[in-house]
Amino acid sequence: MEKFNILYIDDSPESGLERYLDTEYSNTEYETDYSEIQFMPDDGYECLIRNTKVQVANIIFIDSRLFENRTVAAGKFSGEEFKIILKKYYPFIEVIVITQNDADKSVGTISKYDPNCGKTASAYYAEHLPGYIEKAIDNILVYRRLAEKLEINTSWESTLIEKIINSLYGVGTYDELTKTDIDNLISAFREIQEKIDG
Repeated sequence: MEKFNILYIDDSPESGLERYLDTEYSNTEYETDYSEIQFMPDDGYECLIRNTKVQVANIIFIDSRLFENRTVAAGKFSGEEFKIILKKYYPFIEVIVITQNDADKSVGTISKYDPNCGKTASAYYAEHLPGYIEKAIDNILVYRRLAEKLEINTSWESTLIEKIINSLYGVGTYDELTKTDIDNLISAFREIQEKIDG
């Protein structure tokens, strides 16, 4: 059975979301393992990028306002902007931004639970989150299948393939990948995708 690591990052974790991701969400087709990081406002994005929980995550839920309460000197940016930064370092991690504001599907954000919505947190998240999680898992599965094809192609360096496979399964880190490694990796996936589509 496929396994996926789900991580929730927030400076003030919402208990309903924690509970839903940890104990209430399930799917008979795969297994999920939940963890969380309570972000400290004085920490920067670099701290998160180096965090082992981030490095082994497959799906990350991150608060949109996570970095907005930092000092002006340290810089301000949103969870949506962090999603882009994270993709540079971890291109296979799916990031879902949660916000206290209205959801914006055009940038992939979803609204946090509002007690005034007339539902319990469990009912609210059961209605809104599974589609996002399942879409993220579908994306990861595509890369895992592509990686299986990459694995049998002897043209690629075995160390690079091992890093890719490990990262897709949430058991490796990207910190040793250089920009050239990542560019080569993206090229390899594009080449495989063209062969599949062709």
